[in-house]
Amino acid sequence: MIELAARLTVEPAEATAPGDFTVRCELHNVGDEEAAINAAPLSSPSLALEVVDAAGELVLLPPPPVPPAVPPVERLGVGEVRVAEFPGFLPAWTPPGRYRVRFRYLGSGAGLFAGLIVSTAVEFTLRA
Repeated sequence: MIELAARLTVEPAEATAPGDFTVRCELHNVGDEEAAINAAPLSSPSLALEVVDAAGELVLLPPPPVPPAVPPVERLGVGEVRVAEFPGFLPAWTPPGRYRVRFRYLGSGAGLFAGLIVSTAVEFTLRA
């Protein structure tokens, strides 16, 4: 059975500049079969991350790049991990406050993993 799981970390947990934060997302193949995934959603913070403020309002991220005509397909063997890092993912205009971010991956396409994978949300703080 194909089964994927996601893990997310944010470093540092507190900073004074939006560009100081880096998110690391790990997509793990925890199933017992190889998984083919569309890697395009892992190429941009706006495609891979959901950021909300302390009130639960969505933080809008800059738009993603134009998608390729043919989606990039990657294969994850049993136990393998695909890592995506997003340094400076938080827009420069983001006001100070507490935030939560989570990784979300919606897979679809012929012959590809199809389904929604969501990580646990991680809190971080942007100080004034």
